[in-house]
Amino acid sequence: MMIGLASVFAQAPHVDDAVVKYFAEYMNVNDSLLYIPELYATINEWMGTPYHYGRSDRKGTDCSGFVRSIFRPLCGEELPRSASGMSKVIQPRPVSELKEGDLVFFNNRGRINSHVGIYLQNGWFVHASTVNGVTLNNLHTSYYTRHFSKGGSLKQGELKELILQTRGSHEELTLLEPLIPIGIRHIEPSAQH
Repeated sequence: MMIGLASVFAQAPHVDDAVVKYFAEYMNVNDSLLYIPELYATINEWMGTPYHYGRSDRKGTDCSGFVRSIFRPLCGEELPRSASGMSKVIQPRPVSELKEGDLVFFNNRGRINSHVGIYLQNGWFVHASTVNGVTLNNLHTSYYTRHFSKGGSLKQGELKELILQTRGSHEELTLLEPLIPIGIRHIEPSAQH
């Protein structure tokens, strides 16, 4: 299902190469493997946003509010409001096959699929942590391995595929005009949710 991505991309942030390189270095991957630079530019704007249950803006957000806020401008997807609801609209795949832009779910406080994040690369994902706000963590740490439930792409199509269909092949992706100046925000690793 194609959603009007062409008009949505006009609202996406300018992609600063330094931001993409920073995330690539942080995750220990080559920056050419970060296929959705707009995703990292958008994430960068949210880094450090404090956790606040029931909110979804840069003054405070919960996990599902954060994920919805990232997906809406990038691909026009209106996701369910809860992590549990989001878990019902994905096509599951094994951890070893997760792709950039996939959703990852965790069982916390005895509740199934009660926490959600966005998979990036090399085991890293971004989410709104109750302790650290919007931050990056790795699926392979003991805490997240123990609480991991499932991951996968939206049933309507993967974020990357939606972007590539709208803008052409990966080689033809061009940077967007700057709308908001983006500075690289420092990311503090954490092993807690």
